Amino acid sequence: MPKVKRNLVQVRLTDDQLKQFDSVKQILHAENNSDAIRQLISDKKLTDGTTQEALTQAANQYTDLSAKLDSLMWNSSNITNNVNQVAHVLNAAAQADPEDVDTWNWVMQQLQAIATNNNQLRQLVDEVKHWLSEGRVIHGSPNV
Repeated sequence: MPKVKRNLVQVRLTDDQLKQFDSVKQILHAENNSDAIRQLISDKKLTDGTTQEALTQAANQYTDLSAKLDSLMWNSSNITNNVNQVAHVLNAAAQADPEDVDTWNWVMQQLQAIATNNNQLRQLVDEVKHWLSEGRVIHGSPNV
């Protein structure tokens, strides 16, 4: 039995809304208004809310990624600063008093702090890589 189109839907639009609808119609390659509306109804991604959910999730993930990258940049700057401080003290200690226990204890503490920051940086990089990998798998490209 053929599907009979016996139901009529009418919509009034403002001039701006009509321009937007015409743009959508063009994107869908619809021949007419009815064809465009039928395509919109049959496209589950546009009609069941998943598109908005996907956009919200993408925006949240971008915000999370942005925060992680800011943290990476801070940690990177912190590590560089710490290494410069240690190098300066090592040069001064080697010239002034190579037997100064307090200086070498300070150097050890700084190296431990650098190692901690480096581990945090490595962990953040791994998290960003994992997030990017997940995003590629979700969107159909499992190759990282």
